[in-house]
Amino acid sequence: MLLGVSTIPKHFSSKLVEFLKRACQRALDQVVCEGENFKGLLADFKDLLVSDATILRLHDGLENLYPACRTNHTKAACKLHLVYSVLGVSEQRVQLTGERKKESQVCIIKDWVKNCLLLFDLGYFKYALFDRIDTLGGFFISRLKTTCNGKIVTVYQGSETGLIGEKLQYVLLFIRRGILDVEVEVTYPKRKYKGKRSRVKKTFRVIGIKNPLTNTYHLYVTNISPEVLSPQAIARIYSIRWLIELVFKQLKSFYHLEDFPSQNPNIVHALIYSAILTMIVSQTIEQVLRKGAESEKDPSDNETHKDVSPLLRLAAVVNTYCAQLLKAVLRCAGLKPTPQSLTDLIRKEARDPNRRRPTLPEQLQLIALAAA
Repeated sequence: MLLGVSTIPKHFSSKLVEFLKRACQRALDQVVCEGENFKGLLADFKDLLVSDATILRLHDGLENLYPACRTNHTKAACKLHLVYSVLGVSEQRVQLTGERKKESQVCIIKDWVKNCLLLFDLGYFKYALFDRIDTLGGFFISRLKTTCNGKIVTVYQGSETGLIGEKLQYVLLFIRRGILDVEVEVTYPKRKYKGKRSRVKKTFRVIGIKNPLTNTYHLYVTNISPEVLSPQAIARIYSIRWLIELVFKQLKSFYHLEDFPSQNPNIVHALIYSAILTMIVSQTIEQVLRKGAESEKDPSDNETHKDVSPLLRLAAVVNTYCAQLLKAVLRCAGLKPTPQSLTDLIRKEARDPNRRRPTLPEQLQLIALAAA
């Protein structure tokens, strides 16, 4: 299909792109796991969302529209930003920007964040973003930047009250405890208002889990209180971020997210949104299979239930049987392709777009005549 894309650019219009974009957002809004709630460590949260972005390399001809950051090896690149909801009960978003757009500038926090837990990597690290989540009643966990050097105001574990009032980076130089759990006061600038920029003081909980192999700390920042989650629980929950990496791997490995042979932006955008729609279909199928397996499970079976279809394996299956799935969807919509319509389609798409160019036998004949 991708090889033929460049021969039919007229079918890839801006209207098609807008349609696919809206279809993509509508599909995301409808992927809801009704009646599902978290248990155990996450029982206090309505939903868990993972926000991340991945870089897509594009045709060099798109360098004016999507200039890359590292032009020594890539001239054109864009970023695909994705907000992924584990339960599907919160707002999920897909956004396409230039590679130079910072993740923290794309993340928009509204009232939907209340009682939800968001996981961020360092690309989203911004005190103003964390403060807004906290103000709206949401929760977050993020890796901590090494530049954070706030003042410790509370120590949650241990009796080292001497740490209070010290700077975080100074304390990290000499402490030997396996777990650091403190409240840190930081200062960040607000947006300019009437030409003036004020500064805000805010306290966040900082957690450090020492790696015994490297003797260094994995540092996290959050607004979740110690009464709700322990430091070990914070680190375990943050590891769930691998889900978003799995989503991106699906898109790139099975749904051709990086196969962009064209410099036509409409074609590139259409392929991106089509890949995301395919991924959403795969996610929906996984939910159906999981619910079916749970309903068929023997109540007397005490073994821990495992997903019947790992996401990457399911992605490979969907990629293999996509044609059959499309036929099933068309039948449900009351559309049944006829043999004649299929013949017309093949004839139309197989037609030589360069009919004025000599065929291979004709070229050989011309070469033979010239040599004679």
